[in-house]
Amino acid sequence: MKRRNLVFSVLVLAFVLVGLLSAGICASPQTKSLIINPNKTDLEARLWADKPETRPSYHVMEEVQLYFEVTENAFVTIFDVDSGGKITRLFPNQHQPNDFARRNRIYRVPDGYELLAGPPTGEETLLLVATRNAAVDYPELLRETSVERLISRLRRRLALSGEEWAMDVFTLRILPEQTRQIRVDVNSTLSSVSLYVDGAYAGTLPQRLNLAPGEHQLVALKSGYKVAVRDIFVDQYSTNTSWTVRMEPLKGTSEGHIRFDFDIKL
Repeated sequence: MKRRNLVFSVLVLAFVLVGLLSAGICASPQTKSLIINPNKTDLEARLWADKPETRPSYHVMEEVQLYFEVTENAFVTIFDVDSGGKITRLFPNQHQPNDFARRNRIYRVPDGYELLAGPPTGEETLLLVATRNAAVDYPELLRETSVERLISRLRRRLALSGEEWAMDVFTLRILPEQTRQIRVDVNSTLSSVSLYVDGAYAGTLPQRLNLAPGEHQLVALKSGYKVAVRDIFVDQYSTNTSWTVRMEPLKGTSEGHIRFDFDIKL
């Protein structure tokens, strides 16, 4: 993952202030039990996302929301492994530095900032590790090259430490970015107004347009009225908008009709 303000790999993290978690916003957790701790412990961990699929898909630049919970008070670390095997620590981070989680309470990542899916595309794996007594702090783990090697190294380190632990794995699919479009609702205070978009006839108003990234010109025409023009530039920050066309009669017209005055000499 990578962040706009921090640098993660695999997912693009753009940190922007958002509302804090309220009780009813999270999805139902799915316990996958992919990793079994041979040591007897009551500690279990669950990690899931805001989409109901077991292996959800996100397009690049699409917002991602993760949730986790533990059955006993524990320290939680979430590792991210991209499709190329690069490993980063997603949680805790500078925006969520507290890695201690209380039992049977649902936490979300991110909380107070945005997490956006980003390149590289492919399968991305998230590994949650919960430990009873101390947080996982093994910097050498980030030098591993696959989720399998990461799990193997973690199990050995935790076994040697005598720590009680639990793990859960969650897999995402990162898809190429969808072409961003915005919606433009165009209407007029007059009837029978023709609309042209980038030189092509789009029909009479009202019209609802979907504009792709780039520069666009909207031209409204009606006989007896001045041409109305609006230029629109669409980029990643653009939002849906509207345009109410107001047209002025040409000089010497009334209600859109041209008045001709003749000076007849006999």
